[in-house]
Amino acid sequence: MIYRFYLETYGCSLNIADSDLIIGRLHQMGLERSDDITSSDIIILNSCGVKEPTEDKIISRLETLSQHPVPVVVTGCLPRISLQRVTKAIPNFAAIIGPQSLDSLGSIVLRILQGDSGIMYLDSDTSSKLRYYESPTGTVICTIPICEGCIGACSYCAVRFARTNVRSYTISEIRDVVRRCVHYGFREIRLTAQDIGAFGYDSGESLVDLLQTIAEIDGSHKFRLGMFNPNLILDKIEPVLDVMSSPHFFQFFHVPLQSGSDNVLKEMNRKYSVHEWKLVIGAIRNRFPQATIATDIIVGHPGETDEDFEMTVDVLRETRPSVINISKYGDRPGTPASKSKKKVHTQTKKRRSRQLSLLVDELVREANSFWLGWRGSVIITGKTANNQLKGRTDTYKLVIVEGNSPIGEPIEVTITDTKKTHLVGKITSN
Repeated sequence: MIYRFYLETYGCSLNIADSDLIIGRLHQMGLERSDDITSSDIIILNSCGVKEPTEDKIISRLETLSQHPVPVVVTGCLPRISLQRVTKAIPNFAAIIGPQSLDSLGSIVLRILQGDSGIMYLDSDTSSKLRYYESPTGTVICTIPICEGCIGACSYCAVRFARTNVRSYTISEIRDVVRRCVHYGFREIRLTAQDIGAFGYDSGESLVDLLQTIAEIDGSHKFRLGMFNPNLILDKIEPVLDVMSSPHFFQFFHVPLQSGSDNVLKEMNRKYSVHEWKLVIGAIRNRFPQATIATDIIVGHPGETDEDFEMTVDVLRETRPSVINISKYGDRPGTPASKSKKKVHTQTKKRRSRQLSLLVDELVREANSFWLGWRGSVIITGKTANNQLKGRTDTYKLVIVEGNSPIGEPIEVTITDTKKTHLVGKITSN
């Protein structure tokens, strides 16, 4: 008998990569994936706990699934962050396991299929999960984890309770997975982690050596690097940029700022200053003037004053990142910030968020206007809901194109319009 599993995934790119590992693990056992929940023999929900709205959405989904006759396995970060809410939402769970329990998932699934339930396993397995990696189907984009966990202790973050200390995969096994993905024809290969700058801190290997190793793999692919914090990349930014001069890398850099105030960064326990963040951004722009630079801002962290907020506005106006992700601070269970007596009023957070959103609109539209009339090569990576082509420039700018072209192929386009979220292009005749 062939058993089928149904998988739902929430959260970040690391969770998406974990789901690919889960798929590989279960396929190795002979199970088949089903897109139809009603025809599945087991449901697996890969959860996220980074923000309260996401947690609320997952809890609501678990309440619905608790009425479903098929056994449900809850994995991912949320069980280690809000276990009580999870068990309350789905008291009849088949299993609840941690994000680093992939080896144990095999035997747990077998027990469930034989009728067992109520299994709780939040321990971390010691072996490498990457050997189960199975690249996704129906796309030319894949996501490969290079490490998980972190070496920080940010005041607002609960994910560190779930992923714990950094655990790096070896350069050798990452290289083998990359080679396989290149062989299968993937054009955009995303390297992900909670913080790719933490790669090798536990193993003695280095991020620069990893990037150099995979840069030497032949093919028509490009790598997109995940997020790195300034304090972990500052002392190696130049050699990283040296390697990223290779045409195998998108000129895309995700470097979170979180606040333009050193006082708030200290409250956040972020381990870097605004000046150090600017040094990283300056080094990137010196090497790649048109690089896409993404950053993150948290509005209303406990202790943030109006003056602190205005400092953030000033830094963003000065540095003009290409992509700015704004989050309003929200308490997460067990974090130091959640216990602070210096909370910012909800209405103040909303006001600051609205003000920052207007600034971001202005900065992004201005940055995108630079590309009007640009002509060059774009790698087509998919289609929109309206059946338009989606592609990326070498600097990872999103381009929406009318016309027909095979997915995965580069085409010449001319940018005819700009929007807040993307550029609009037309296929250029040779």
